[in-house]
Amino acid sequence: MHHLTIRFVPAFIAALALATLATATWAKPAHGYWVTPAVPGYGAIHVWTHEVSQPSPHATYKAVFYIPQPIAKKSKINPELGRVARMLNIFTAYGVPLQHLHFVVVVDGGSIPTILDNRAYQDHFHRPNPNAKLVALLAKDGVTLRVCGVALAGWGFNPKEVLRGVGIAPTGPSTLILYENRGYALVPF
Repeated sequence: MHHLTIRFVPAFIAALALATLATATWAKPAHGYWVTPAVPGYGAIHVWTHEVSQPSPHATYKAVFYIPQPIAKKSKINPELGRVARMLNIFTAYGVPLQHLHFVVVVDGGSIPTILDNRAYQDHFHRPNPNAKLVALLAKDGVTLRVCGVALAGWGFNPKEVLRGVGIAPTGPSTLILYENRGYALVPF
């Protein structure tokens, strides 16, 4: 009987913990908890008081974001592009002017559809490009957007099928080398 009780207690505690979690209600964040100060509607952030490693509004920041991953869902924005928006939102939330942010996005490989215009995207995926608005907002905020010309050709697209504001680079890796040699921090996704 004693051994049965010992085996029963851990199972009972686990069941009780699961039941508690199943009935728990989470508090909904207050209005303004998630904000998008630089890129409206994309890359939401929450700023905690007393955060460490905060950017200085007086410094200049240079980063090159490399996005080669295949897009998982053709009906959703590219999550890595959303992370670029998040970086803009983080830095501007701490008072860094957009003019002090020198961000470059290099789209390569499986992410090529991210930068297609709506007509080309529609022809291939039967829906408008969900990234088009975000690409336009990033460009408006001063982000330099580049696409690997070799990958673009490999996918069977041409420069006329690329969204406005996206430049064609010889290759993704050569673009990374150029910007890293100019002092840009590499942010791989």
